Amino acid sequence: MRKELLIALCVLIFASCSKDDAIEDSESLKAQFQGKYELISAESEIPVDMNMDGVNSTDLFKENTQLSEAAIMIKILDPEYEYHLFEEKWPMVSSQVSRDEAFDPNKEYSAYALGYDTYFNLGLFVFNADHTEIHLLEDPDKNSVNTLLSFESVMVEGNEQIKVITLRNLYTKKGWIRTKIVSKYRRYTQSL
Repeated sequence: MRKELLIALCVLIFASCSKDDAIEDSESLKAQFQGKYELISAESEIPVDMNMDGVNSTDLFKENTQLSEAAIMIKILDPEYEYHLFEEKWPMVSSQVSRDEAFDPNKEYSAYALGYDTYFNLGLFVFNADHTEIHLLEDPDKNSVNTLLSFESVMVEGNEQIKVITLRNLYTKKGWIRTKIVSKYRRYTQSL
């Protein structure tokens, strides 16, 4: 009887310590990662002409002035959950532009201006063991509007920065182009 009581007491103490450790780990993760991150650079694998000026560039800030609105948000959930929330906000060419339409440089447009919509990609994620990578648990929505095809990788870098590699469709002077994009984000607030 004493042996069973001792075992039950040890299990209760261990469970209590594990819960305290999980809460402490959750608070540490919040301090390290939770918050909003602004886009500080975005490079396309291939040069593109998104602003229709006749000049190709891999620097997407030069090609899309709306990228200053791009951001990610990370929310660390309470310890009872095994995952956390990831949100990407990315400006994409207006959904009014047909996904199979090509820009015609020979056609005269009275006022050719591209409009941009903001698209939110939401997902659940887990960290790898040493908190240097974020593994998204779901693929992005595949629909007629979303230009994000996949998250190739999400890596935690020093200085409160996160590097996100995506595969996207971009609307360019040559029409729709599929390209890999390396984006870097820096946390600017822990508030959500």
